[in-house]
Amino acid sequence: MTTSDKEYFDARFNGLDSKVDSTVGETRLALEAKIDSRFNELRAELHKTTADTVKWCAGIVATALLLYTTLVAFLMNNAVPRATQATAAPAPTVIVVPQASLTQQSREHPAAGQ
Repeated sequence: MTTSDKEYFDARFNGLDSKVDSTVGETRLALEAKIDSRFNELRAELHKTTADTVKWCAGIVATALLLYTTLVAFLMNNAVPRATQATAAPAPTVIVVPQASLTQQSREHPAAGQ
């Protein structure tokens, strides 16, 4: 092999190396962009799923509290027997004594009239 053949092959390999490097670099950038876009899609889907999960959990907790409160109120109103309502006190009995009998009684018993 002569020097010219060596130079020829070196130049040819250097050209191929640069061509391979540029092709690999472009492919690598395209792959990175594709991977980044897919990760962004997954990230958005994860955020949506998280928001939906939080919404459902909050709804379930609110519903459970409402049902619990309703059940406790129902049980407190109906499960414990109520005390019987106290009947109204009878009206006081008023005894009307005629005035004549009071004056006669005070004459007979002076201490009773005071």
